[in-house]
Amino acid sequence: MLPVTAPRSEPADAQPTLLRRAFVFDAATRTFVPGRDILLEGGRVARVGEDIDAPGARVVDCGGLYAIPGLIDCHVHITSSGEPGAMNYAAREPLPLRAWRAGEYARRTLHAGFTTVRDLGAADRLNVDLARAIDEGLVEGPRVLAAGLGVTMTGGHGHGFIAREADGPDEVRKAVREQLRAGATTVKLFASGGVMTPGVDPRSPSLTEEELRAGVEEAHKAFRVVGAHAQSTEGIKNAVRAGVDSIEHGVWLDGEAIELMAERGTYLVATLTAPYHIAHGGLEAGIPPFMVDKAHQVLEDHFASFKAAVAGGVRVAMGTDQGTPLSRPGENAQEIVRIAEQGLSNAGALLAATAWAADLLNIEAGRLEAGKAADIVILRGDPLADISILTDQSCIAGVIKAGRDVRLEIAGTASGGTT
Repeated sequence: MLPVTAPRSEPADAQPTLLRRAFVFDAATRTFVPGRDILLEGGRVARVGEDIDAPGARVVDCGGLYAIPGLIDCHVHITSSGEPGAMNYAAREPLPLRAWRAGEYARRTLHAGFTTVRDLGAADRLNVDLARAIDEGLVEGPRVLAAGLGVTMTGGHGHGFIAREADGPDEVRKAVREQLRAGATTVKLFASGGVMTPGVDPRSPSLTEEELRAGVEEAHKAFRVVGAHAQSTEGIKNAVRAGVDSIEHGVWLDGEAIELMAERGTYLVATLTAPYHIAHGGLEAGIPPFMVDKAHQVLEDHFASFKAAVAGGVRVAMGTDQGTPLSRPGENAQEIVRIAEQGLSNAGALLAATAWAADLLNIEAGRLEAGKAADIVILRGDPLADISILTDQSCIAGVIKAGRDVRLEIAGTASGGTT
């Protein structure tokens, strides 16, 4: 897979930062280690240890605070507001207006502690342009791995708003190549119907196994990670056998599908939050009736499938489907709470949004270790004791992306100090 470009580094003369005496999350032991220092240099973690000597570094006293890796959301539509109908009808609004709004959604997401996201579809490939604007420093936001448009069959889920239609293996290959040419850094294929497209049944398979395999081959040739929208049982199995890296949603998993995913190391990105909001927000929130009906159809089985997948040893990475109705930018951490409630421990849910997510996306982030991206969230409480603090903005004392302060609200921060 693609070794994603390292985070944009600080200027060569930028002052290193030393975070002092924090409780630091250790992915290997799934615990917080007290009294640890973290030295940040050149956009990366240089060292983690006790009493680090770093003359000339800026010192930030993190005594009593908890340091975790920057959070990662593996399934967003960050150019969407999360208002009912926003994704489906985005193309009706002028592109410049949508772009300005997308910049604000990216800022909210970053300030909520999400330093990396994977965007799996946007009208006009606005996600690719947003990712470029963030990389160039024009817009404040998380690192964005953008799929451009997804690839679906004619009339399939996503057509007309976040997907390009294609039929037959050769046309699917061409569609994937088009996304790569446009600058896509990840690829999305549609293996089944879904909730948000009218006239499409989520229980129905979409692209065939042969079509999916062609798309996967093209993506993997270019070292891109492939996520497959797959809700139906047959669609999930087709996608896993075709070699996708992650199943998005996975609503109707049976024993064979779970076994296949566990054997092949295919990740599940469940996005439990999306149908939950659609079903519970309902018509009163202005969500179209066809979406509400289908959300009720999938919700109970979706939660049951997630629990079965966890019990069956399937790898899990966190994703919200942010941008779908009532899943708003900056509220992404609610999915971490939800997957903890549905089968993962608090530590497992945190790993799904950090280390395991980074492993799926093949990026040098997700762990507070030397050489990894200096993406850090500093908390005023222990998320292993109460995972819901991740959803509380007042509990976030700091967000650092690639060694740069996004927000830092810690009393006693010393600039230009020494150790």
